[in-house]
Amino acid sequence: MSVALLVFESTGGLLLRLGQTLSSVARGRCDRRETIRLTDQGLRDVAVTAACGAVVIGGIVGLQGLGYLTRYAATEVFGWAAALSAFRDVGPQLLAFAVAARLGTRNTAETATLAARERLDAICALGADPTHLVVAPRTVAIVLVSLLLFPPCAMAMLLTAFVFALILGDQAIAISWWSVVEYVEPSLLLEGLSRMACFGLAIGLGTTHAGLALWQSERRSARDIGDAVYAGSVASVSAIVIVNLALSLLGGTG
Repeated sequence: MSVALLVFESTGGLLLRLGQTLSSVARGRCDRRETIRLTDQGLRDVAVTAACGAVVIGGIVGLQGLGYLTRYAATEVFGWAAALSAFRDVGPQLLAFAVAARLGTRNTAETATLAARERLDAICALGADPTHLVVAPRTVAIVLVSLLLFPPCAMAMLLTAFVFALILGDQAIAISWWSVVEYVEPSLLLEGLSRMACFGLAIGLGTTHAGLALWQSERRSARDIGDAVYAGSVASVSAIVIVNLALSLLGGTG
């Protein structure tokens, strides 16, 4: 019973945080300077991790497609299948995991530290709203970082898959690229961007909410900050899986 109550309480808190964040952004009260600073910092922190992850994901996509390439001799549709995985299926989800691991954990740690050092109390004492200065900028920044990273990382995944197919399966890069140009529609990349936006929103809300949970607690030690980081990591990864499943069901894809 306690587990169910905890799930409902966490879900309600996240939905409330979502409403507050969307209201702050819609009304133009989200701190722009903090959002730009966090976005720039996030891009610099995640760029190397995302680039390495894109190469690894591209290798997975290439190896996955090689099985069908050798089984069905489907050389003309390999590029389309690789683009489908990189732009919509495998690529966005694994890239979101990289963003959650690098940027999400740092976001939880910083938010929990603000709570532990009574910085959030000071913000409230000055008559300001932490939603406008802390929650909304951090959530929006993670969404922007996810959107900005996705196009170059998706192309890196695709090119890596082509190289793997060339080396291991003798699949010509020209044929793979022709398949992309011929069969892939621009809406596929837009669908990947929409998925990354949803994943970024889930990461931002989950990790920020986990950090702010310390604000309402009487225990604010270093160990409690570590527990908050762990809770934020679990929340963000779980949210990515749930959101990906929901989007797949709504879009009619597996």
